[in-house]
Amino acid sequence: MTWDIARLYALAIWPASAAIFAIAGCRLNAMPKNTRWPVVVEYAIWAAIAVGMVLLPLAGEWPGPGMVLLAYSLVVVLLCSARAWAGDVAPDEATDISALESLALVQRIELYVLRQRARAGALWQRLKARRVRS
Repeated sequence: MTWDIARLYALAIWPASAAIFAIAGCRLNAMPKNTRWPVVVEYAIWAAIAVGMVLLPLAGEWPGPGMVLLAYSLVVVLLCSARAWAGDVAPDEATDISALESLALVQRIELYVLRQRARAGALWQRLKARRVRS
């Protein structure tokens, strides 16, 4: 690959990187405080990827056609979830807390005890049924 083509590929990545960084930044900004940690990390990684792609030539890694295609594919992936983030509001999946996480510690212990009782009761019924057959 000649020097001019390598620079052309490096320049071609800039719009895709800017789009990825802008989308990730907007979504990070739109996240409420109760956003799940993995979702925050995901979009922080998206932003880091965008910055990293632009800085690769400084490390001597010049992008090729595959890298340019990958960069624009990442933009398409982010745009596919645009409807879920419409109006700068995080989707429910990003902020939902599971039912058990929202329960207080005492309630979780009570739920655990009730489940264990139900299991023990079912086991006792099976043992009684075996004795009757024998």
